[in-house]
Amino acid sequence: MSTRKFSRVNFKVDATIKTAERQFHGDVKDLSMSGLFMLTGERLQQGDPVEITIILTGTVPEIFVNFSGEVSRITENGIGFTFKKMDLDSYTHLKNIVAYNSDDAEKVVEEIHHSIDERLATET
Repeated sequence: MSTRKFSRVNFKVDATIKTAERQFHGDVKDLSMSGLFMLTGERLQQGDPVEITIILTGTVPEIFVNFSGEVSRITENGIGFTFKKMDLDSYTHLKNIVAYNSDDAEKVVEEIHHSIDERLATET
């Protein structure tokens, strides 16, 4: 059984990763409300903090979606990142991307609501 809290969708887009020491680009393979996997030959260490930017083209002006995160997984083909923080606009764009590219948009919305409910319950 999967331990994923959020549906993962294929979404091909370029992403920029910034660390304290460098910046590089890679191709996003898939993403969810909690993170993304990027195809890249670059290497980082698990737990490294990063700033992630994806650019949604086809609009004028282009839309920049920004996340603070960390390296959660490393494979020979790429790097998995977990999102730790994002602004409200980026959250809204991410939610729309995942829902639009999912086979079950209703499930995506339910996952988001469940996650919000969990967070509220732990804060009280």
